[in-house]
Amino acid sequence: MSNKMSCEIIKDILPLYYDGVCSDDSKKMVEEHMLNCDHCKCELDRMQDEIKVPKSEIQKYRNEGEVIRNITNAWKRTKVKSFIRGIIITIILFSLITLGYNRLFHWNITKVPTSVVEVTQVSELTDGKIVFHVELTDGYALNETIYNIDKDGKFYVTPVRPIVKKKAQSPYGLANDFDFIDIEEAEENNGGKKINALYYGTPEDNILIWKKGMNLPKASEEIENMFHFE
Repeated sequence: MSNKMSCEIIKDILPLYYDGVCSDDSKKMVEEHMLNCDHCKCELDRMQDEIKVPKSEIQKYRNEGEVIRNITNAWKRTKVKSFIRGIIITIILFSLITLGYNRLFHWNITKVPTSVVEVTQVSELTDGKIVFHVELTDGYALNETIYNIDKDGKFYVTPVRPIVKKKAQSPYGLANDFDFIDIEEAEENNGGKKINALYYGTPEDNILIWKKGMNLPKASEEIENMFHFE
């Protein structure tokens, strides 16, 4: 029974032994068994006759199997890279869409032409500030004005909007309101550079509000009270 059981075990191991993939201990056990067991030795001979694939071919297939595993692993890594690349592309596209939306609807980058601007009630407050009323006649809102001065001392108050305009809503904000410029403060903010003229608009398209030597009327009491800050 012990010898039979040993033969059954050896038969299970013989294919591994033949392929050369069993452990050293198993190999030794098979070889020792076959010294005294012609039946198992014949079984091995039968396997060698039936299995026509040379051991060199077996090694070749084993190597090819390793190549396939490497390809599979590389493919998995490629899938991960593709997934990450997809996420990055999605983030970039979302950022571009958000950037484009903000540029169209929120960034004040479009200058308002003076053809839709009316500047009236230009006067001087008791503290020397120049005050004036601005109304945009196209019915669209205005949320920002920017200031700059050129080399000749011309100071520009420039109204700007987003590309996509919004309708002005009461009380209309900067689109229909008084504004003022403190000449002395503006000169200090520009490094002491003297202001010789004040314009509403841009160097290419503007409305003159004041220039040096021009006498402005005194502001009314109502306007004075409007700009009286304690």
